Amino acid sequence: MNTHVDIDKDKFESIGDLAAGIAGKFRGERLWDGKPISEPGIYRKIAMDAYHSQLTVAPSISSSGLREIENRSPLHYWGSSYLNPDRPEDDSTPALDFGRAVHTLLLSEDGFRDDYVVRPEKYEDDEGKWKPWSGNATVCKEWLAKRKAEGKTVLLKSQVDDIHGMADRISKSQVAVDLLRGRIERSIITKDKTGVYLKSRPDSIPADTIIADLKTCSDASQVAISRSIINYGYLQQMALAISSLEAVGSSKVNDAVLLFVETTYPYAFNIKPLDNGDIYTAMRLNRRAIDIFARCLAENDWPTYADSTFTWSAPKWWTDHHENDSTLPEARSAA
Repeated sequence: MNTHVDIDKDKFESIGDLAAGIAGKFRGERLWDGKPISEPGIYRKIAMDAYHSQLTVAPSISSSGLREIENRSPLHYWGSSYLNPDRPEDDSTPALDFGRAVHTLLLSEDGFRDDYVVRPEKYEDDEGKWKPWSGNATVCKEWLAKRKAEGKTVLLKSQVDDIHGMADRISKSQVAVDLLRGRIERSIITKDKTGVYLKSRPDSIPADTIIADLKTCSDASQVAISRSIINYGYLQQMALAISSLEAVGSSKVNDAVLLFVETTYPYAFNIKPLDNGDIYTAMRLNRRAIDIFARCLAENDWPTYADSTFTWSAPKWWTDHHENDSTLPEARSAA
């Protein structure tokens, strides 16, 4: 079965490649040697699975963990944490796989062929006949199982075409290219005053005072991305990147920007600078989550929702609506 789908670099230049020519050379970063990290700094060549495991000499937490603690509970964080020996196997989803592939190929082709493979559109059956791909066919199941055993993520050709389309659309905007210029997907490691390590992995270490992050979405309209920023904790994610950069003395960040790009044709995008006051509030949320994480570690206790056992009251709009409803009868007879 032919499993190779060529991604011709002459036909596709990643945004990371374009940005690298603008960013120039950088100093003050380290090549990870594969050993647990003790020194704060900016590190390159840390694989994603290593980043989310025991990367440092003491327990560490990333932005996703802090957001889980702050927006849900310490118990939810513990449930999927690398620190939990009883955590269930981490099953990825097609949406997550595609999102990671977008970042890998859109920002930098490094590692794409090592981590991803494009699924053939046809397969050869036992009689030597070529047929459209079928998930029920034994040969197709065996091919997928082999790719999983190799640690590769399977993408559809149409998905790779979409990534190329997104790259082409963004590359036509000098503003968008400038925003993503810098060192692509480095890992920033810092040590907090509580003794725990913090991990941040922004899309790009800024070459100036503006930090930007790329977000894929199905709808980049103002209403849709407003929900995404809140629901996914993008403010907290950006706040940790900024505080981490400043902690390692890399650069002073004055502005933060999110670049939302739609994953389907015509690949529209929306550039959204973030309010500095909101970033500061998100830093405070991170501070609370870090303190909770450190306390949970020390006490080996990962509690559920903080408002558990608190009396629930209906929202004011519901109460006002029904209290002012003259057609609503009394529930009890007068004494």
